[in-house]
Amino acid sequence: MKKTTLIAGKDYPAGTAYSTFAVEAQRNVLITLPYGVDSDISPLNTETMAWNRPSPISARGAVLKAINAYKSLDEVILVFDAQFFAPDYTSGEIEGISHSVDDLILGYSYMAHEAITHFEKQGSGRLVFILKYASTSANPLRSGPEVRPASIPLAVAQEAFIALAENYAARFENDKPYQISLVRADTNSDSEICTWLFSYLDDLQNRKTSGWLKVGTKTGRVFSFLK
Repeated sequence: MKKTTLIAGKDYPAGTAYSTFAVEAQRNVLITLPYGVDSDISPLNTETMAWNRPSPISARGAVLKAINAYKSLDEVILVFDAQFFAPDYTSGEIEGISHSVDDLILGYSYMAHEAITHFEKQGSGRLVFILKYASTSANPLRSGPEVRPASIPLAVAQEAFIALAENYAARFENDKPYQISLVRADTNSDSEICTWLFSYLDDLQNRKTSGWLKVGTKTGRVFSFLK
């Protein structure tokens, strides 16, 4: 029986690699669209839904649409690609701060909550957090004039995503019928991430992971960036 996977955070078409590789990995897929985009626009063999990130109703709607379309929901993959987001979240003014909080903190918080709520009722499932970190003024990954640090609002949102992922993993690590996995992919392309990700998840089956996984990690091993 095919797994059903909801992919949110790197919306279609930017997240095409995620939906394409998931379908090739024999999954039923729903991927989010940017809010305001025609929801009839869909990649082949994939459901879509426009995600209004600041709305808890929209997060619940995405989960329900996946369930209604495929009769189950087995995986929710939340992608925070700060390097991709950087050009759209440059303002440090009030409007920019509000935009970052609404889209990049509230949105992921609501979607993670809806995923866990569903998995608790269902008795199974896996929530995956994927982070592509962007250099910040406080924590530059690389130095040089060509590397511009993320704006302060984006840097704050990025740290909030890390805290969200790590606290969900710690809170629900033991004695739960569902699993939470964290992936750090700073230097990997989307294709590299997806080539590894779905086969890795299949190999894991119902086993748990701990810490932040590095793309390419073999089943049963972890690589921690943030400890």
